[in-house]
Amino acid sequence: MSAEPLPTAAASTEEHVAVCLLDGAGRVLHERDTDRPFYAASTIKLHVLLAALQAAQGGALDLDAKVPATRGFVGADGRPFILGGDHLDPTHPAEGAPIAVRELLVRMIDRSSNEATDHTVALLGGGVGAPPEQGLAAVAGTIARLGLTATRVERLIGDASAITAGATNETSARDLARTVHALAGDPDLLGDAARTLALDALRAQRIRVITTVLRDGVDAGSKTGWVEGYRHDVAVIGEAGSPERRVLAVLTSGLPQDEADARIVAAARELLPPAVLAPA
Repeated sequence: MSAEPLPTAAASTEEHVAVCLLDGAGRVLHERDTDRPFYAASTIKLHVLLAALQAAQGGALDLDAKVPATRGFVGADGRPFILGGDHLDPTHPAEGAPIAVRELLVRMIDRSSNEATDHTVALLGGGVGAPPEQGLAAVAGTIARLGLTATRVERLIGDASAITAGATNETSARDLARTVHALAGDPDLLGDAARTLALDALRAQRIRVITTVLRDGVDAGSKTGWVEGYRHDVAVIGEAGSPERRVLAVLTSGLPQDEADARIVAAARELLPPAVLAPA
């Protein structure tokens, strides 16, 4: 019997705001439209990060290995493609320059590097010259093991052939919150070194929304995602073991960026503990 197909994300013109708030133990404290699927944009990088860290723990990926930086990958049609335009990070190392795998993981999160993301998926699948199926399957395996119900990572970023074939990347507020909880606070999934790498990358985030409402000194990290019509943010707030620790995910569609950010900030001010909030 075939698996039940996942629901399809709402169109970018449909206005929706979904929210999921977890406590430090991963329990749901608040949810609003939490299982609705959205186009994931760059939040898929969290699922790629978790897959890479689990692969490293299992010995399948060496985080200290140096690999040649690249902007060229193999698409779903088996043909090479090169990232260009808005996909490029001008600070990424030049083509062929050595870069450590752990730096790829950090760049994928703190500056949302598309080059680093596709490179990491390729490494999960045997290397940059290999077709993407095996690397994407590794990410899908991580998604399945975590029990996520609305998340699919079906294509590399910038792979026009996969887009034409209907492949997409989707997630939900609940799935994003659970993914960040796994990265930041679940010792059954990641060891101390892997969780430290994940937290340090999230803390180094350069594109901030939820964390702009926090008072100085609050430990926090986050990951945004945005394309035309979609704007998301997910954050872990507070130190592990703190009663104020929270994971908050807010996903939006159909809103201008300024309004989407305002809705995300409003949810953070409404739901996060007063002790972590800066004065309004």
